[in-house]
Formats: sequence, C-alpha cells, structure tokens
Amino acid sequence: MNWLINYAWAILWAIIMMTLLLLPPDNLPSGNYFPGFDKLVHTGCFYLLTTLILFGRVIDTKRRAGKWKTFFIALISASFFAFLTEGAQMYFTNSRHAEWWDVFADYVGIGMALFSYLLLYNRRAQYD
Repeated sequence: MNWLINYAWAILWAIIMMTLLLLPPDNLPSGNYFPGFDKLVHTGCFYLLTTLILFGRVIDTKRRAGKWKTFFIALISASFFAFLTEGAQMYFTNSRHAEWWDVFADYVGIGMALFSYLLLYNRRAQYD
C-alpha cells in the first residue's frame, strides 16, 4: 500500500492524461495555436509522466534501486501508457484518431525525461 502513496502523483497525472485524451475535441479549448502544437503537448505530458514515475521509484526504493533498473522500469511503464492511450483513442472514441506521430512525440518526452534522469541522477552519499 505504501507504493500507492509513492506513485500517487504519477497515477493522478495518468488519470488526468487519459481523461483529456479521451474527451471529444469539442469539449476542449481550441489548441491549434501553431502547427505541431498537439505533438508538443504529447511530448510535455509524457515528459511529466515519466519524471513522476522516476520520482515515485526513487522515493519508493529510498534511492537504493539501481540507476538502470529504475530507468528500464520507467521506460516500460511510460511506453505501455503511450500505447494504451493511442489504443484507447483508436477503439473507444469516434472523435479522436490514433496516430503514429503521437506515439513518436510521446517517446520524445519519455526520452527527454530518461536522459535528464541519467544526466542528473546522483545516489545520495552514505555518511556513517
């Protein structure tokens, strides 16, 4: 049950993302500020989701998990959610369309978060 608290922000953001991605576009404000804005939103949303998954993992393991194990768990979790959202758009809504470019934009966000994690990860020094 403690893991649920540690991953609460990631779970909350995933619920918000799924809700927004499955709403008909008529219920959302017009988002065509410039060409490619939709892809930028996908990138930002998945950057934040992956960062929250990494944060939850670091807190859950009290920074004891290996860097690469955390990396791959976050990669698999975010990848699963990227394909889940596109699949849900394809099968559950008539007003939304699944696109491979959305998955590509999702992976750009996931990659940015994972690269940031690898670049900035520093296991806390153990002073006894």
